[in-house]
Amino acid sequence: MQIEGLDETDNRILETIKDNARLSYKDIGEKVGISRVSVKTRINAMQEKGIIKGFQTLIDPTQVPDGTRFFLDVECAPDYYEEVVECLASSKMIRQIYGVSGECRIHAAGFAPNSRSLEYLANTIYRRQRGISRIEWHTVLSTLMDADGGVDHVRYKEPEHLEE
Repeated sequence: MQIEGLDETDNRILETIKDNARLSYKDIGEKVGISRVSVKTRINAMQEKGIIKGFQTLIDPTQVPDGTRFFLDVECAPDYYEEVVECLASSKMIRQIYGVSGECRIHAAGFAPNSRSLEYLANTIYRRQRGISRIEWHTVLSTLMDADGGVDHVRYKEPEHLEE
């Protein structure tokens, strides 16, 4: 990753911490070739400028054995758009909601404990929420690429219980 406007050292710091922000300033400094004090000063400056927005732990709920990651595509009447968004946002299973191209279309992503819960959610939303003309759901079988989540590419591998 190279961010225009940053010097080589700051870019090397960002490259070092992008996959493991829990490294100590000392460890980062050793990898980049500067002191821990310089690392701390540079990281603090990048935080103040808004380049580094924070440090977080990424949890992949799709690794839960019985869980189902899903996408919902919803079409609704213009007068009910905000109401439909609020309805989706009220579900603990919905993690992201996007307004997408097309007339009054909404794309939502989430995680359900199992496929029956997902089916119940979709059917409940469709039956109870006024203004929805169509709802479609898809389950995620595998993540092939997620640059923001740190997965550049994952090759398909047979689960051990299916291998001979």
